[in-house]
Amino acid sequence: MGRIVVALAGIGLVFFMWAEAAEYPPTAQKLPNLLGWVVLIFALLAIAQQALTWKRANADGTLSVIGPIDWRAIGIGAAFIALVILYTWSIGTVGYMIATPIFLALPLIALRPVGLVPGIITIVAVTAVIYGVFVWFLKLNIPLYPAF
Repeated sequence: MGRIVVALAGIGLVFFMWAEAAEYPPTAQKLPNLLGWVVLIFALLAIAQQALTWKRANADGTLSVIGPIDWRAIGIGAAFIALVILYTWSIGTVGYMIATPIFLALPLIALRPVGLVPGIITIVAVTAVIYGVFVWFLKLNIPLYPAF
């Protein structure tokens, strides 16, 4: 269920991104529109994958589309959405180079999907790739450091 919460938030983000990109010049609209389609497709696939895992029939023969609600998974999904919103807000305050590693580290510490070394490599790589794409390649003016 938490996967569906995150996927629906991703779909909402896509529509927000498309609304914002509608004001851009035609060439500048291409990347947000392309990324939006990719996120939308992945979100719909995540919803479909989750739906396929739900139980279809109970032991007594009745049909059940949704099993018991996993409130922990929904909480994790909601926390992830809150983290994304807080990260987006914090970039303007503390800058990209501080906010990104911190907000990448938080779920890695809390959920521990990988060990320490792969986690650090992931944080450095993602920060560098996003910097390379948005600052170096696209030459966007992103606040890199605190704006105190």
